[in-house]
Amino acid sequence: MIDPATLPSLPRLVSAPRFERYQQRYAGRSDLAVRLYAWNIELTTAFWGPVGCLEVFLRNAVHDALRHGRRDDWWNEPAVRLLVRERRAIDAAIRTLRDRGDPYPAPDRVVAATSLGLWVGLTDAGVPRDPLWSYETSIWQPRVVHAFPGLGHVRRKQLHRRLDDVRRVRNRLAHHEPIHTAPLELIRDDIIAIAGFIDPQAAALIDGAHRIDQVLLRKRAAVETGASVI
Repeated sequence: MIDPATLPSLPRLVSAPRFERYQQRYAGRSDLAVRLYAWNIELTTAFWGPVGCLEVFLRNAVHDALRHGRRDDWWNEPAVRLLVRERRAIDAAIRTLRDRGDPYPAPDRVVAATSLGLWVGLTDAGVPRDPLWSYETSIWQPRVVHAFPGLGHVRRKQLHRRLDDVRRVRNRLAHHEPIHTAPLELIRDDIIAIAGFIDPQAAALIDGAHRIDQVLLRKRAAVETGASVI
């Protein structure tokens, strides 16, 4: 293991504005700040696996619920009314695939190219009480709820809130932002719980294989001794 505090170029390589956010945590001490930065990377890598699993499980489960008894590109069904944000997300995925040389991407490729935000958005309320644009009545109750057979007494709005919290952390991971100030134990528990709503074995994989807890326990050693594992 290398102590990142022995590498004086790191603050410059990270960039001053980004590094300052770590320095503020330790009253300007660069040695502790750069160690925290390295530990944040370790934490990020620990969360990526569970978040990635949940993202795949979620989009496939919701996709299956929405295409059941329909064409696979359910978003082209006249009866499916999507708000602008979801329609744009699907259009963006199709456009990306076409730019990569696939003029007529298959539905499964479109699903794989979409962002997590699309699937989180499909658990939202849409336009509440609107006869055409209420996701609660047009998408959730007849379709999307079946993607979560283990939901029990958890309501749609509660599921959506938890999914949106995971989405926010996922975006911070993707942009290499600090996550060490987030409610990490809660996010970990939400990831496992939501996976369990989809399938108990999905939760079993994440719960039994993640290393988030070990990394959380390593924070003190990582910052005090510089024992970095990225």
